[in-house]
Amino acid sequence: MNQTNADQAYQEIKKRIIRTDLSPGSVINESEMMDQLGLGRTPIREALKRLQCDDLVVVKPRRGIFVSELAITDLTQIFEVRVELESLAVRLACQRISQDELKKLETLADQYSRINREDKDDLILLDSKFHATLREASHNRFLISNLEYYYNLSLRIWYLALPRAAAEEIDVKAHCDIYQAIAANDEELAVNRITKHIKDFHKTIKNYL
Repeated sequence: MNQTNADQAYQEIKKRIIRTDLSPGSVINESEMMDQLGLGRTPIREALKRLQCDDLVVVKPRRGIFVSELAITDLTQIFEVRVELESLAVRLACQRISQDELKKLETLADQYSRINREDKDDLILLDSKFHATLREASHNRFLISNLEYYYNLSLRIWYLALPRAAAEEIDVKAHCDIYQAIAANDEELAVNRITKHIKDFHKTIKNYL
């Protein structure tokens, strides 16, 4: 499927917000975005409307468009939702995962286990791919959509906090544990593993906010 200009603008601006290249609370200037992305005003505006629905930007009447602020309470509330939705996702994955998806999980888990823990960008990238594959393996489009929404909100916080975390605080074996539980079709173990992974990561990130 060909990507429209609005899709291109949406993906690029979202990436900049999530990676905190556009910092929380900063103003988004439409004209600057047009120049930087080489796109017209209409696709930029369409993209910003979608980002507003994602809670990544806020529109303040007579003031402009701003990147959404972050708060420590956001992390806790997002965690409370994610831990439940991710648990459901792994339950469904145990029942529905395809062999191709299972192989992809195995490959990503192996890559994560051997990663340089000092490379925080790679850590986040591999974690994103792993959780995206888990979402897809649930084969429930409503769950996939909601998990992607909350994961993207989490990512912004991680990009701010994770660079300060010590390498030894990152559990690079967690994905292997989750993969092995799903491969064994053990729903309860898979739920326990994903819950521990999210809780441990939440605790680490919270220490650096």
